[in-house]
Amino acid sequence: MKPRELAVLLLLGATWGSSFLFIKVGVEDLSPLMLVEGRLLLGAGSVVIAAYVLGLSLPRSRRLWLDVTIMAVLSNIVPFALIAWAEQHIASGTASVLNASMPLFTAMLAPFFITEEGMTTPKAAGVLTGFVGVAVFSGADITDIGSNALGDLAAVAAAACYAVGAVFARLRLSGEHPLTSTAGQLVSGVLLLTPLAAVLGAREGVSLHVDSGLSLLALGVVNTGFAYVMYLWLLARAGAVKTSLVTYVIPVTGLLLGWAVLDETIGPTAIAGLVLIVAGIALVNRAALRRPRPAAPAVEPVLDEERAV
Repeated sequence: MKPRELAVLLLLGATWGSSFLFIKVGVEDLSPLMLVEGRLLLGAGSVVIAAYVLGLSLPRSRRLWLDVTIMAVLSNIVPFALIAWAEQHIASGTASVLNASMPLFTAMLAPFFITEEGMTTPKAAGVLTGFVGVAVFSGADITDIGSNALGDLAAVAAAACYAVGAVFARLRLSGEHPLTSTAGQLVSGVLLLTPLAAVLGAREGVSLHVDSGLSLLALGVVNTGFAYVMYLWLLARAGAVKTSLVTYVIPVTGLLLGWAVLDETIGPTAIAGLVLIVAGIALVNRAALRRPRPAAPAVEPVLDEERAV
């Protein structure tokens, strides 16, 4: 990887990893859905501007609008809301690590929908190792069905949504310009959520402190809009395999920022769980790289994030 590509990779991982910190601060003043609406609105504006600067337009066909609307639900509205709700009950670092299980879910789902994908023994071992890591990381939460356990489950469910979105994108959006699809996806998310957000805003009111306001601004403009542009730039230049390395940066960044900024605890169980999850992802990716290549290589669904956490 060239130095500039490596720098963008690390910056992208740090950007997506910091999302969990900003979400934690944002939900102190906003409900999860209001936070998601503001984030999508700011993110959509940023990506649409980027697309316009590059001479691109929003989707023009009804079929593509339908596909990007489905993507908005799978990869934005539902997972964003689940993570925001989860962080009302669990630490931001916990959410970042549990959400890193996304490639494990993709490895499980892809063989059912994509012909060239298969569940090999090494890939199955990676999935099993990763989910053991999720159980270890969650620790006592999984034996006590309370708010912490439900928060853990919400973070993992968000990862599963991202995985479904990645498989759907592989099937339906592989021939489209990624920035056009992303712009349409975010705009669709804004349009879908606006009526509900308007009702919630009128009922609950919106009162932002400086910290939560700045967190929302960063979350929308930088962690959603700018991060998508960085991701697509890196994917085009470094390829899916090298870009997938961002998967290892995100949970580490999220865990360390939670510890450094929010004084969250990092215990030995958390470290052990993180190591197992990262090892599981590594096994899954390694197994995917070793399979025979088709004549026209496609982006690996295991490596294709299709998200802005």
